[in-house]
Amino acid sequence: MPEARLFKRAELPFKDCVTPSGVTQTARTITTSISKQMGGGMEIGEDVCIHWTTLYDEILFIHKGSMIVRTSAGELECRPGDIVWLSEGVTLDYDMTGRRCEYFYALFPIDWAKRNNMEEP
Repeated sequence: MPEARLFKRAELPFKDCVTPSGVTQTARTITTSISKQMGGGMEIGEDVCIHWTTLYDEILFIHKGSMIVRTSAGELECRPGDIVWLSEGVTLDYDMTGRRCEYFYALFPIDWAKRNNMEEP
């Protein structure tokens, strides 16, 4: 049955997400218990640079602070209100070195980790 849900900012399930360069806070809100297609949530990074190759299509919406998304094509300076599109397979750095960034992310497919025989970081 179709439904709508509201997730209050104060109630988001933030948990530490350990990366090779530091720890971020991630609230995986849209999970497989809600959707079979797409995932989403909030992430907060501070003074961290995450090197990654996307295994999904991803959209970022910068809420507070800033970060640089660095790819082989160049640098994207991301500030509040900006939307970033990342296609599956792009190698990049989410660079928050010396800064803090809070952003919403949406990704497809939701089961990207399972499809790649891994667990979400």
